[in-house]
Amino acid sequence: MSQDPSVSPAAGQPKLIRPAARYGDVSPGRQRLNALFIAVAALAFVGGIVALGWSLSNPAFTTQLRAYQVVNDRSVKVEYLVRVRDPQTTVTCIVRARDRESNEIGRTEVTSKPGLAEQVLTITLRTTVRANLGEIQGCQLTR
Repeated sequence: MSQDPSVSPAAGQPKLIRPAARYGDVSPGRQRLNALFIAVAALAFVGGIVALGWSLSNPAFTTQLRAYQVVNDRSVKVEYLVRVRDPQTTVTCIVRARDRESNEIGRTEVTSKPGLAEQVLTITLRTTVRANLGEIQGCQLTR
């Protein structure tokens, strides 16, 4: 008894036959080359995602408001922390004061000093009326 070549003996299922004249032969070497290409492309993609994640999780600088204190009817003291990855860079921040209705009543720009990776900056900001709060905003690197 001879077996039909189009039926797989293990599963009893019809075996897929690809006509070589129509689809071309895929040699084992070509299959390995395709698999290698896919593996390299996947590795490059994962590497790119890791690099992007690292750069986004490790910013060039961070700022954090530590405290503010209303000194009197015409001034507020603001204290904030600046951390930079490269100590030779400086960071310029807008320090502002707002009243009870959130109107801006005082504003100035403060630049950190180069040479320190971490520094606490304290500024006494003059206001037009009594401040309700002091804050920092709009910080950017200045080289």
